[in-house]
Parts: sequence; C-alpha cells; structure tokens
Amino acid sequence: MMIRHATTADINPIIELISQLGYEINKEQVASNLHLYEKLQGFVFVCEEDQRVIAFASGTFIPLFHSHEMMFRITALCVHESRRGSGVGKELMQKIEEVCRKKDCNYVEVTSGQQRKTDAHLFYESLGYHTYKGKRFTKRLDRANSTPK
Repeated sequence: MMIRHATTADINPIIELISQLGYEINKEQVASNLHLYEKLQGFVFVCEEDQRVIAFASGTFIPLFHSHEMMFRITALCVHESRRGSGVGKELMQKIEEVCRKKDCNYVEVTSGQQRKTDAHLFYESLGYHTYKGKRFTKRLDRANSTPK
C-alpha cells in the first residue's frame, strides 16, 4: 500500500469514493478542487494498493487567529467500502498527522455527519479524536441574491 499526492489521473476513483459518502461530484469539479487545494497549500492524498486507489483524504491548513497555532481541517476522507476496517483509514490518518507535525501544525479537526455515528465516529475516537464540546454553525449563502441593493 502506498499513500501519495493525488493527481488528475485519480479523478475517477475519487468520484467513486465520494459517491460512497453519498455525494455527487463531476470530473471538472474534482479537477478544480485538486488545483484549488494545491493553491491553498492544502493537500489531497490517495491510498493506492495494487495500482488501484482505495482511499483518499483532503484537507487544508487554517491559521487560528485567537492563538498562535495552525489547525488542519480534514475536509473529506473515504476508504473504499470493500476495504473499511482493514487499517487503510488509520494509515491515511497517520500520514495526515505526520505532515501536520512537519509543518508545525499541532491541531487536526475533522467533521463527520450525525448519520455516520456507528462507523466514522467510532473510527475517529479509536484514533484519539474527541467530540468537540461547542456547536458548529453553518449558513449557505445564496449567490443569486448576493448583490447589495
């Protein structure tokens, strides 16, 4: 098994993995996201076994304003459903943490939907991640009405 940076050759397997999470994305969007993460100095890793992508993870660094620390936010992570429970996800998370330490980033955050409480939540907890005690707020902005009147 090898973990490496994703390339445009990995677009189709990434699309398949994202669909296993219940999301839809097209080739152009994945290509654009790969470019964006490179520009933001984030990264997208894929885990390859027998020349087949079996997992991926993406994330980006975020400077915290209230303290002199850097945070890394994992924005997506998926192990192919046929390989879950085999240690692939753990190795991918170890790679992320290794990169973070090298970049003097000592805080990693990952969000996971409530519907994943019986699998992903237990996985992250088994790796030492703790549930955030605060509350996360989001708001989707309507681009069509974003012009001030």
